[in-house]
Amino acid sequence: MPGAIASSQRPFIMRKGISLMSDLRDGLVAGMPGVGNVYHVAQTTNTAVYNHIMQFDRTYEDGSQLVHTTIASALSATVECRNDYVIVWPDDSDYDLTAALVLDKKSVHLIAPSGMGYDRGATNAVRIEQTTAATAVMAISDASIEVAGFYLKPYIGCSHITLAATSYAPNIHHNTFVLKWTTSNAAAILCSGDAGAWGSVAESNWFISQAGDDQTCGVIVDVPAPATGARVCNNDFFIGDGNTATIAIRNLATKGTTKGNDFMVAAGDGTITTCVVQGAWGNAFGNRGAVGADALIDGGTDDISAVQNYNSLAGGTIADDLD
Repeated sequence: MPGAIASSQRPFIMRKGISLMSDLRDGLVAGMPGVGNVYHVAQTTNTAVYNHIMQFDRTYEDGSQLVHTTIASALSATVECRNDYVIVWPDDSDYDLTAALVLDKKSVHLIAPSGMGYDRGATNAVRIEQTTAATAVMAISDASIEVAGFYLKPYIGCSHITLAATSYAPNIHHNTFVLKWTTSNAAAILCSGDAGAWGSVAESNWFISQAGDDQTCGVIVDVPAPATGARVCNNDFFIGDGNTATIAIRNLATKGTTKGNDFMVAAGDGTITTCVVQGAWGNAFGNRGAVGADALIDGGTDDISAVQNYNSLAGGTIADDLD
């Protein structure tokens, strides 16, 4: 019919109390300026949740789907620098992996909102486990990537998160890292080269031993010297199960900041030999260790690099003298 309006161009009339934002094209991201595509992940075995988010499923203009059944699939759909979000929904079961999750596109956010709410760490609402591959849970290889809200279960002896060189400005926060150690162990967060520069390698996370018996790990959070401006702040570390962490945090970054971290051991059943090792151009302040004398700070420059760090002697003794 001449003058007819195509169905795709006809106006949509919203009705008060009936219409939803999700009824509109791109309605789920309306009101969030600067946000790219938002992808949702739920496992099909979690029927109620999966059916709930499927009612919002749609195809984006680039051909990608809003709803995914695996985290890897959703990450694959993201686009570099579009500021995409991958939101993972809670489940009674783990999100089991057979390979590392690849985060190789700048400014992608991988988050589990249901896991957040603690001052430090995450609940177990969204558990990701590396079940069969002797590799990391996540492999980061680009800049400005966010990971938050997850309960991470590694393949025994392997890292939870690795960061490749030039992975600048990470934002790894509010996650729980369960430590599962054997006779040979990698750092929970392992940076290579200058990875972690200009960002928060670890902030407001919880690192706690869960498995192992009289095992040793050399470093839990490891930032090498080539990095600049890397921060490791406001994390909890708790070692038990007969295990020993030789170093909890090794932040050798130039202009590195290590502050507000708390270190704990199960008396007689856990050891942290040195809580913080820093470079000559780093600073450590406001860290506390229930770990005994001479175990809190190593490295740095006397009378400059350490402020208000306390060990557990006599209920709290300043430990700013550098070992």
